Amino acid sequence: MSKHKKQHFVPACYLKAWRDLDVPPRHTPYVWLFDKDGSNARNKAPDNIFHETDIYTIHRADGSRDLVLERGLNGLETEFARIRNRKLHFRRPLDQDERTLLCAFTAAAQVRTPSSREHYRQQWERPLKMMEEMIESAKTATPEEKNRAAAMHIPSSTSDGGITYDQVKELHAHPLQMMLMPMIRTVTPLLCKLDLAVFVTTDEIGFITSDHPCVWFDPESYKRPPLYQVPALMYKTIEITLPLSPSHCLFLNRQGIAGYIDANQDIVDDLNRRVRFEAENYFVVRRNSLREYWFDPGVEPDDSWEKLHPKAGEAGP
Repeated sequence: MSKHKKQHFVPACYLKAWRDLDVPPRHTPYVWLFDKDGSNARNKAPDNIFHETDIYTIHRADGSRDLVLERGLNGLETEFARIRNRKLHFRRPLDQDERTLLCAFTAAAQVRTPSSREHYRQQWERPLKMMEEMIESAKTATPEEKNRAAAMHIPSSTSDGGITYDQVKELHAHPLQMMLMPMIRTVTPLLCKLDLAVFVTTDEIGFITSDHPCVWFDPESYKRPPLYQVPALMYKTIEITLPLSPSHCLFLNRQGIAGYIDANQDIVDDLNRRVRFEAENYFVVRRNSLREYWFDPGVEPDDSWEKLHPKAGEAGP
């Protein structure tokens, strides 16, 4: 039987921090898993949730399975667990290597999930369709049309700045296998430039996590036109959060907020609401307990772009 087919898109070693402390003796340790709407609470062992078969495996033409991505992620997870257990839990400062590893783990948490995979797949949908239409058109093109097409410069390989049909097809079919490591290598140094804080709480529920735990959020985005409301590193108000355990939550920002910070209940609830809304299908709590605020969509502010420009939203095609 093939090994390493069960691959976690949210690491089991990461989820173990959310194990219920009141698990009965001789019981398999578990976390509390909820559907996104807060229903269907059940206890689950961390090893048994948030995984897919061969989600990171590269299948070679000869039928072999390349596990380079899975092994690389496992190494990153091991380093994260060491930093969490030896440094973060004791409020110890991180050295530069540990800070980089924590940012790499955060970058990976953002791009390694099924929801990110489908996002990247959709991005390649249109280019793939356009290429397929061009290929079909070429089959029935007249000699004159073929000559005109040949006279045009159409980049056909990555060496001259273009991309081939086969490459686009592969990016659409296997976005994680093709994009995971390049995305982590690209995003990690950008995250390292941000201010790094860790919120700490002693609340009995604490921070929650989910099947897409890394949240990019901009509290000022609602003031911008729709095209510019997507959170991005270019904005000074960008906030990137990743729950590290029920008692710790990473907070990357460009506002000078850094170090270990005791979080009051309002901060904990607000960050948990972000995690719950960003979840794809499920969220995780260390107790069988919920708070109403996590489900509160809030009220659109009076200074939102949509309210200040109502006619723009009514414009037809």
